[in-house]
Amino acid sequence: MRMEEGSPEIRLIVCDFGGVICTFDYRIFCERLARRTDRAADQIFAAAFGNHLQQDFETGRLSGREYHRAVMARLQADVPYAEFYRMYGDIFTEILATGDLLRRLHTRYPLYLLSDTNEIHFGYVRETVKVLSVFDQCIVSYEVGTMKPDPRIYQEALRRSGLPAEACVFVDDRAENVAGAARVGIHAVRFESPEQFAADLTRLGVVIP
Repeated sequence: MRMEEGSPEIRLIVCDFGGVICTFDYRIFCERLARRTDRAADQIFAAAFGNHLQQDFETGRLSGREYHRAVMARLQADVPYAEFYRMYGDIFTEILATGDLLRRLHTRYPLYLLSDTNEIHFGYVRETVKVLSVFDQCIVSYEVGTMKPDPRIYQEALRRSGLPAEACVFVDDRAENVAGAARVGIHAVRFESPEQFAADLTRLGVVIP
């Protein structure tokens, strides 16, 4: 993954959230809500994530309260929104070494977040995952109205930055999202570990303080 001779230097680092900054597990939410409603966890998963409901939530077709009402209707349950918000939001565990790397990078480069997410998850992690404060811009699917690997979400990052694609690098843990960034001309790195991410950035000419 070497920079071609004559390529612009990297001037912007764009980072995914889930699987890069934090791990997450939908089963945590399903098991909590299952206990609360006396349902099976598999039933919760089908109600919350089946039939395109999650996709509609993450592309902004549903607000947090609309999503909550839809899940409650499917389950014929009545859990207040504030309680549901915490259950649904609190499923993330920080990858501490990624956070440390991003804080170092931010002393030298602008950082953008680019994430497929929804109103509840993003609202929750903005309050609880402190490393998000290093990001200069947050491009999130529920506000843009589309998800990776649709080229429009990467193009939104480029539009906000005013930079050419070849001056940016994007990191994501999913191969299809990495390929989507590469198709619009952005340098793209698949995340496997913070150490590998740092090594790939160095090979692209990024100076890590």
